[in-house]
Amino acid sequence: MRSTSLVLGLLLLAPLGASAQFDDGEASLTAPTEPERGCPKRPDLVPFTPRAQVGMEGSGWLVHQAIIPESKDTFFKGRERERSGVKRVPEEESRRYGAPDPTLPLWVFGKADAPACRALPVHWWAVRMGATDADRKTFLMAEIEVDCDVLPPGRLSGTPVALRQKDEPTGCKLRRPTERETGKDGEGLPPDVLEFIPARDCESPECLRLWERIGTSWDDTTTVGDFTVSWMERKGKKDPCDWPTEDLSLLLYRPPGSLTPALLRNGGTQFFGGLHDSSGLRFVLSRDLGSLYMHEAAKPKAAPKAVRYGSPTEEDLILTRRTLSPCKVKR
Repeated sequence: MRSTSLVLGLLLLAPLGASAQFDDGEASLTAPTEPERGCPKRPDLVPFTPRAQVGMEGSGWLVHQAIIPESKDTFFKGRERERSGVKRVPEEESRRYGAPDPTLPLWVFGKADAPACRALPVHWWAVRMGATDADRKTFLMAEIEVDCDVLPPGRLSGTPVALRQKDEPTGCKLRRPTERETGKDGEGLPPDVLEFIPARDCESPECLRLWERIGTSWDDTTTVGDFTVSWMERKGKKDPCDWPTEDLSLLLYRPPGSLTPALLRNGGTQFFGGLHDSSGLRFVLSRDLGSLYMHEAAKPKAAPKAVRYGSPTEEDLILTRRTLSPCKVKR
């Protein structure tokens, strides 16, 4: 009776969900397992930029902090505003230029489908970027210390992204593009994209039509990917760089149980990845020049949230053109 009363008393005083276990007649409490939080309802996305892209040495990453208003930009004045550059920002002045609350941790998604890990900004930089006067801005960026492996800059599929929030997003993961499908000249378009592609006369050999799909899928039949199609007219010229080319890129999302995809509008033309948890795909991320977009999977027709983290340079504008042209000279 005494032992039973002791156990009942322990359970009444213990947190809800705790249980009692017996080891050689002794009662001990087992703490309940904390449920996974999953992906947040309104993620605060934080993009990354390669150090080399802003003219810094090394192969690491810089994390976006803020856009410094022209009225507060004390780093680039006069003629300096007309060109790119990088200047150190003292830590004690970072909040003055828009750095977020340092008490809110960054949770970085590095490798595909790996749990997010905690990161801490340690050095701040003012980065001047942009190919034109209209696009040129000064961005506040930071170097970070991170508790997990992050792939070095290279392919888009290895670019990290972070969430800024108090609690660890346990159970929330980022799935990268892992599937690639291509169509050679003369092959028809996939049936599920026909309604999104405008009709166009393109007969071989005077006209070539190539297509490519890059994306990923989930066990519940959800698929996401970007689809690019290019039409090229030879017009009697041998050099592919002399062929007039027209390109079209789309971002397509097929929810579970659907036979046809939905067109995700107003976002980027490059599929960046999908944030998912135990409930399935939650957010589709796409990217375009200097902006990261977040589409809510449950509301595919809604406008995506955009985060601008950089202004494209002239080189960016040339090298990131989405085309399947065989021309080996970047235009």
